Amino acid sequence: MTYFLVMAATVAEYYQSDELYLMKLSDGRVIGYSSEFQYSTCDIQQACSLETSHLAKWFGLPEKELKQWIPATLNEIKLLRLEEYLIGSRSDMEPDTLIDPL
Repeated sequence: MTYFLVMAATVAEYYQSDELYLMKLSDGRVIGYSSEFQYSTCDIQQACSLETSHLAKWFGLPEKELKQWIPATLNEIKLLRLEEYLIGSRSDMEPDTLIDPL
C-alpha cells in the first residue's frame, strides 16, 4: 500500500507541526491523520498553511473507524486539490520508515 503524506503547520492545541497521512474513512471522507498526536482533520488545506492552521478543526477517531480506513489514492487527492501539499509517501505507517519523494 502507498500512504500519501502532507505536512500540517500545527496539530490541534499542540502548536507543533507533524506529517499527516491522507486516509479515506468508511463514509468516504478523506482526512489528514497525525499518528504522533492521534488527531484527524478534514480541513487539510487549512492545516497545511501557517496562516490558516488555526481554522482547522481536529478530532479523534473511534477504534472501529481506524480498523476500516484505507489510504487515499492519488486520484482522490487530486480531486480534492491537495496534491500541492504532498510531501511524499510511505509504504507503511511506521514513523521510522523513510518518506519517499514524489
